[in-house]
Order: sequence, then structure tokens, then C-alpha cells
Amino acid sequence: MCGISGIFHYHDHAAVNKILLQRMTDFLRHRGPDDEGFYYDDRAGLGLGHRRLSIIDLNTGHQPIGNEDGTIWIIFNGEIYNYKDLRKELESHGHRFQTKTDTEVILHAYEQWGVDAFPRLNGIYAFAIWNGNTQELILARDPYGVKPLYYWDNGRSLLFASEIKAILGHPKVQREIDLQALDEFLMFSFIPSPHTIFEGIRKLYPGYALRCGRRLEEPFCFYRRPPTLLEGLSENELVEELRKKIYAAVERQLMSDVPLGIMLSGGVDSSTVAQIATEITGGPLQTFTVGFSDDFDENELIHAREASRRIGSHHHDITISAEKYADFMPKSMWYLEEPIATASTVAFYKVCELAGQCVKVVLTGQGADEPFAGYLRHFGERWGSRYRILPEALRKYVIAPLVELLPRNERLKRAVRSLNIPDTLQRFCQVHSIFHPSLRQKLYLQDGNRGMHTRCVDVFRRWQADVTHLDPLSQLLYIDSRFSLPDNLLMYGDKLSMAVSLEARVPFLDLDLMQFVESIPPQYKIKGLTQKYILKKAVSKWIPPQVLSRRKIGFTTPVNNWFRREMRTYLSDKMLSNHSLSSIYFNKKTILGMIDDHHSGRQDYKRALFSLLTLEMWYEYFYKSGQWSSFHDH
Repeated sequence: MCGISGIFHYHDHAAVNKILLQRMTDFLRHRGPDDEGFYYDDRAGLGLGHRRLSIIDLNTGHQPIGNEDGTIWIIFNGEIYNYKDLRKELESHGHRFQTKTDTEVILHAYEQWGVDAFPRLNGIYAFAIWNGNTQELILARDPYGVKPLYYWDNGRSLLFASEIKAILGHPKVQREIDLQALDEFLMFSFIPSPHTIFEGIRKLYPGYALRCGRRLEEPFCFYRRPPTLLEGLSENELVEELRKKIYAAVERQLMSDVPLGIMLSGGVDSSTVAQIATEITGGPLQTFTVGFSDDFDENELIHAREASRRIGSHHHDITISAEKYADFMPKSMWYLEEPIATASTVAFYKVCELAGQCVKVVLTGQGADEPFAGYLRHFGERWGSRYRILPEALRKYVIAPLVELLPRNERLKRAVRSLNIPDTLQRFCQVHSIFHPSLRQKLYLQDGNRGMHTRCVDVFRRWQADVTHLDPLSQLLYIDSRFSLPDNLLMYGDKLSMAVSLEARVPFLDLDLMQFVESIPPQYKIKGLTQKYILKKAVSKWIPPQVLSRRKIGFTTPVNNWFRREMRTYLSDKMLSNHSLSSIYFNKKTILGMIDDHHSGRQDYKRALFSLLTLEMWYEYFYKSGQWSSFHDH
């Protein structure tokens, strides 16, 4: 894992200011503390910067790397798990290698096949390739968006980097809030590609690339393989094939020339990765877990310790208090760079911090819920058609109003709202929406949103177009794996692990494995009341029955308890201040009503309030208190 940055003055080809590129690259030091490197083509107006975290080929992996005649150069962040096979194929075509790195394999693959090489890469990556022969810069992001890649363009110059702060380090870039992105954040609690919270700064879609020669072209999709469901295989055949592919994915992602460990929650996904990794390596491996202290018992410390004893790992865990959580949460905004209202971010950072003291690489169980149907919204989509068989009048005028009258039960209310919607895309929008449309409308000041309400269906339509031939559940799983997964869970997974110079890998998103998983028919992903059915059946070879049947917990946090008790005043102070972001765009009366309704138990607004609080903390770090300025001067 590394950090990449670059400047390309494609309009006038002015020489790149080396001090500015150094400054941009310095912002990425935490992503690559082991080495740095630069390449300049002054006649083209190009500069590439790189920070390296050494994982593979520790001695000869310095970047940027050029081809034999120095006409093509690459900077790369990530890992290519099938690079050895690709290298053999390229050598058969006559290519010769100077290093043992996967980086150089990408370079020669591009020489051999052009951008058609990108779909061949099984890995997690963001990279930039400079082709001096064609005077063209190409940027690319992996198919499931594990690695982020940002860019900014003013019609004359293109800036890009692994993190937003590197782009903000350039004096031409202004820190203006993108109002469309703000609205998307209120809808989803994160900002989906291509927008970011900063006006003019964009992030590439997963599986997309960007060309810039004489002009900046529109991003294009290089990896689009709509699944065809495997209707001809029996359940046992599917299980056996899935088992082989999970094992192979973990085996591929164990490659490392530095110490490696496992993030272990004690649940099905991480326990599977840990068990297979122990079998392959012969163990014992190092495992890491985080939990909460005080009166909060919704964590997996005990389960993780049990899993560790089963596999014989050297286990490390950390318990964090409510005070430490609240203290670190504002600071996490510096690493996240954008508001991501997921309460587990602090917990994830703390377990990464713990792991980073022992290893440089961890394997995680992230990414299994989206393709295998692990969330309640997936259960609702699987069986929702049966609910819609009920007479519309009964659903619309009896059930829905009664549910809305219930105290709290935010999840049930959202489910009933979505289940009543016959249109597939509109239903997906409702199930993903944190703010009910009427509440979102009340939240804005009269002209605060300036007419830029998000058209949710437009956000989803890009991905749904690939899978309209599939059933609604398979469509939702396909969209989730490219929409909410990359710009929420994987985004904070990358940012917070790299904040402590730790590489986090995701075997369940292995390219070969995912191609197979997305072709499994929906009746094997949710069977009866059992979610992730086929995954649980496949991994029953490694995981005991009590773990397979245990209720899913995940990285839950005590946020709801705090909002109803000690943090009520804290919420009011943050969001109702005359100097808050909320005071610029939102109605204070609406926010105060939400806080009161949540505290009294009339409504469950924890997710909406957490989103607003996250937004305020982000605003403080990047616009107030001199925080940005102090980091900017590092």
C-alpha cells in the first residue's frame, strides 16, 4: 500500500512546481513511511509523486517505475494478487523485468495490452500511468473501489491523489462545499462517487479509468461483467465450488514479505478468513479485536477470544470507553476527510492502531455482507413481494399509518415505507435513505438547499443498467457492492488503516471469488429466514455451528445510549451554535425537535442525528478552529 499524487499541466505544458508536488506528496506520508520518489517530464508539464509502504520486494520496489526505454511510467497504490501469473505470461511475450514487484507487472501489462490489461488485474489498486509516447496520463481504480482515487481539474491542469488533503495542499484548490454532495450525504450518510464534499474534487467510480491527453476525457468503465445466474448447478455443487474459491482467495491474499495478521471479530466472515489463513500458513497468526467498556455489551470481545483459542492465534484486543470514543471521534475527521456517518469508524481506527504495533498487513472479513445478502434490507427485498400481495388499501391506509405512529422503530418504519413501493429503483432509494424525504425537506432553511435535492434514482441507475435482466434482490446486491460498499465501509477501512501505515486486505472481494458469488441465484443467498445461507453452508467446514447460528453483531457502538443521556447537551451545543454548519443550511427548530423526540423516545433519530453531528465535526476540522491550517503547515 502506498500514496500517489500528481500534477499534469495538459493545456500549456508548463513545468511542474516541484515544491508544490513535494508538498502534496508529504500529505500522504502516513500511507507510505518507508520511501518516496518522483518523476518529472518538464516538456509535457507532468509530475508524479509516490510514498511507499513496503510489502512486496522490499529492496527493489522503489517508485515511480519506468519501462526499459523510460517512455512509460507508473505510480501504484495497492496489491495485485495474480501478478506472478501475469508476469509469466508477459515474459512469454518477451517482456523483461528489473524488479520482483507487482507494480512493474502492471506497467508491462499496459505495454502489452493497453487499457485492456486492467480487467486482468485481480487486486485492490489505484494507479497512474504516464505514456510519454502518446503524451497521455491514465488513472484507474479497482473494480470494487477498495482503494480511493481523487482528482481535480480546472480546464488547464489536472491534480490527483490517494487522499483529498493532498489536493487541498495545492494553492489553486479552494475549500468550497459541494451542495449536491451535502444533499447526498443527508440521504445516504456518506457521499457516493463521483462527488466529494469539496466542490470540484471528484473520485473515480469503482472499475473506472480516466484519460487525460490534450484534454480531460470523461471517465470510462474498464470492468463491467454483468453476472449470469448459474441455474444449472445443484446446491451441493455451488457450495463445493464456493468453498474452493474462498480458500483460494485467502491463499492469494496471504502474499507478503512483512508480518501479517487478521482482524478477528468472532463472527462468520472474519473467523473464516482466520481459520483458512491458519491452515495455509501453519500458524500461529496474530489476531486483533476491539470492544467497548462500561455498560455496553453489544460487542464481540468474548466471541473473538473464543475464535482465537480455536485457531491458536496470538490474540490482542483493546477496550475503549465512551470518553475515549467521544474524544477521538472529532480527530478521526482528519483521516476520513469527508463526513462518513458510520458509528464504527472510531472502533475500526483503534483496532488498526493496535494491529499496526505488531504487523504491517491484516486480512479482514469486510465485504461479505453486500454480495451474500447479509443486511436486513436484503431480507426485505427477498420476501417483500409477498407483502405487496396484500391489498394496496390495507397497506397504504392501515398498516403504514399504524407503523408511523409507533414510538421509535426507525428501522421498521423505513422497511414498511420501502416495501410499499412497487418500482424497483424507488424502493432501493427508500431503503437506503437515512432522512425521510419530508424530514429532509423540513431540515433545510427556505433557500438552504438552493433546489439541489438529490435524485436518488440517478445515483443507482448507473449500476442497475447492468443487471436489469436479474431479479430485484440480485440487482440490489450488485448495486450495494459498487455503491454503498466502496464509498462507505471500504472508504473508512482504507483511510483509517492507512492512517497508521497498515495495509488492510479484503479476501471476500477477490475478483475471481466475486465473479462466482454474483452468479449464485438469490434463493441460495437467503433461504427461508437464513441470510448468507450458502456462505454459511460453505464455511461450515471451518466454522462451528454455534458461530454460524449466532446473531450478527458487527462493530456496534454505544452512540444511541449517549444521545439519549450525556450527549444530548453536546448535540445541541454542536448543531445549534451560531457558528455551526447547521446554522448556515439547516432549520434549528427542526434539529431541536429531532433531539427532543429522540431523547423522549418518541422517535429513533440516532442515525440522522449522528449524520448531522459527523457533518459538524468535519466542518470544525476543515473550516474552523485552525485545525486545517495547523495540519496544512506540517
